Amino acid sequence: MKRHNRAALAVAALALVIPVSGCASLLSPHQTAEYIYNGGDGASGSVGDIEVRGLLLITDEEGSGPAQLFFTLINSGESTAKVSLEVGGTTVSESVKAGETFVQDPKSPETSSEDVVTVDGLKAEPGDLVDITIKNGSDEKVFETQLLTDVLPYYEEYVPSESPSESPSNMPGDDADTAEGTAAANG
Repeated sequence: MKRHNRAALAVAALALVIPVSGCASLLSPHQTAEYIYNGGDGASGSVGDIEVRGLLLITDEEGSGPAQLFFTLINSGESTAKVSLEVGGTTVSESVKAGETFVQDPKSPETSSEDVVTVDGLKAEPGDLVDITIKNGSDEKVFETQLLTDVLPYYEEYVPSESPSESPSNMPGDDADTAEGTAAANG
């Protein structure tokens, strides 16, 4: 092999090694270890010893009705925590014992509360970020979570229904309508 061919081959090999070795520094453990991946829907974070997971709101597609609030609270502290969540004029307060988890999802088998938490006073459109203030003792943090809708099929069952009316309405075929119709016909 001629001398200039070997020199050209060495330069080509060096040209390949330098960029590849530079890219490895982009994937170093020092940089990727700081990234926190949120593997589910909703916001996450912590307030003092309370870890917050799956914080989200779900409403109907138009955003015209109330929204249902979902969250999980994990107490990694050594004493019971009194936690409150405030959103759209609604406040929810829960006590979470040390080392325990509180799940607010009435349809989940792990739920801690079968009650549906609805928020009526939202001034947000579907897709908007909504501020939720979470307090744990003297610690307080504002989380931003997206207002999701039932556009995704797996959220359809989580859209809260409107409150039932105070007085029931008579539908065609009800006994009251039938009696009135019969009285009018017999007139």
